[in-house]
Amino acid sequence: MERFNHLKIRELKSLKEKISTDINRIKTNQKETDASGIMEDNKQSDNLDVASVDLANSQIIRMRNRESFYVKKLAMALKKFDSQEYGLCEDCGDEIKFTRLNARPTAELCINCKEESEKIENVKYVKKSRSYSEAIDLQK
Repeated sequence: MERFNHLKIRELKSLKEKISTDINRIKTNQKETDASGIMEDNKQSDNLDVASVDLANSQIIRMRNRESFYVKKLAMALKKFDSQEYGLCEDCGDEIKFTRLNARPTAELCINCKEESEKIENVKYVKKSRSYSEAIDLQK
């Protein structure tokens, strides 16, 4: 196996193993929660009990959706291993450092591009969250 992009073979193995482990852990967890499943409201419960069950169910559903989305991102990262695009920034094409990939195996941007995109997001958020008159002042 030759050197893959800028990453060493042992780094690649470590990252691939980490991604596979995360996928397996999430899928196992989802199977276990499927067994306990969504709580059903008892027809004889009072409104507070029903609200509590609804809140718990919405949290379970939200977590499952987040986990499913993350599994898709992990699977996309595994595909990038096959095409030898893993570890390359999607914006600038530079190499993403191992330390970043180890912390976030699904990273698609190098740290510089990610920081830049967050700056842009923050500016958009500030403009949206201010009152109309403050937004006009920002444009001046």
